[in-house]
Amino acid sequence: MKSIIILLLTTTLFGWADGSFYDLYAHNRAKAKPNLITADFIASAYATYKLTRQQELETKVLKPRVVNFVNYLYLGVVERDILHKEQSLAYTATLSLLAKNGQGSIHIPDKHKGIIKRINQEIALIQEAKKITNSPISHTKIDYRVFRIPPQYKNHINYFYTMKYAQTIPMSKNLSKVVRETIKGSERLSNLERYIKQLLEQFVGLEKKSHALIPSYQSLDYHIFKKSQKPSIQDIINAISPNSTNLMVKKRLLGLYSAYDYDFKIMQSLLKSKHPNAMRGYYTQIQYKNLLYLKKISTKNPKKEPRRTHATIEKGLEEMLTVMIEGALIFSNSIKNNQTDKRIILTLKELRRIAQKKSMQLPLNNADIDFLNKLDLILLEAIGAKERPITVRVTNHLVEQLSAPNVVVFGTNANQSFGGRYNHVERL
Repeated sequence: MKSIIILLLTTTLFGWADGSFYDLYAHNRAKAKPNLITADFIASAYATYKLTRQQELETKVLKPRVVNFVNYLYLGVVERDILHKEQSLAYTATLSLLAKNGQGSIHIPDKHKGIIKRINQEIALIQEAKKITNSPISHTKIDYRVFRIPPQYKNHINYFYTMKYAQTIPMSKNLSKVVRETIKGSERLSNLERYIKQLLEQFVGLEKKSHALIPSYQSLDYHIFKKSQKPSIQDIINAISPNSTNLMVKKRLLGLYSAYDYDFKIMQSLLKSKHPNAMRGYYTQIQYKNLLYLKKISTKNPKKEPRRTHATIEKGLEEMLTVMIEGALIFSNSIKNNQTDKRIILTLKELRRIAQKKSMQLPLNNADIDFLNKLDLILLEAIGAKERPITVRVTNHLVEQLSAPNVVVFGTNANQSFGGRYNHVERL
């Protein structure tokens, strides 16, 4: 029988119902207890960093370019003397109004004022987001429920509507020809379109051809889950394991075509280094991108505390850390001189150096121990957000691993406690 564990970190002394890695490490610091830096903690913190940076990139880089692109596209269609102009005006005017979030208005040529009613009907269907009906603009059946606004975009409704409309509404052959020629005839539009597509491929996956203005993209999830009636984390494990027969997944993990491919490479490295629970937790955390939590956490100057003379880190994390560093470098190249990226890259490099010493059975010095014992604060300051409680599936073998000596699971061995392990484990 399958069961679920809720990934809520608790202290070994008293069970917090909604604790986290950071809560446990803070408790260890207050009690001058040593930290065990686990794959679970590093993976969870890195997932929070990555999701935060993806949303920042989307807001500061992608959104303004998409908005400019659709606005200039409409102006380009207005200026052209073309066949099928009314259809082209209706489609591009709708995009331009959505990008303006319903604020203000756009100029409709006098000869084509009749399209205003159709545009208003289309926007009303989008904002209602309840019906499956024919589009007043494209005259094709559209499921307008896809325009329901996810929590992540409640402050960026115009961007969400614009992107969703550009990806959802199919263009007819005549409309597509007008739009393609308009883009091709403008250096500004061509550059904006190319940049948008390059950025989406870099962070999402490979382009999937479609009849829409902005194509959809195939992430590794598509290749892993396309034959599954009920996708599960076990499908991920089967696809990225050394015995996998999925050639596309192997190719993507070898080439690392997108930032999402790096996520799967990180998960593969966690499986290789025998950290399946961290792998499950990482995937569970990154798959709910619309539930991203961005509340800023302010850290106060810590009081003087007794120095902890012991700390350690799990073995076999070097490959995972290397892939994380490479993934963070993608963000650093997209938004120049970003301090978050610089801090996270330096932190991961230092952590990898210590992990290499651990694997080589070299002793950790005082600076290494201090770094591990303060890693939660370093990451909290760099990222600005804690990880969400997440749900993962575990096996009997994993429960045995978590119950190993000196790894506290059910509140035992309090005097030997190390932070960074999961609690409330139930067997499958």
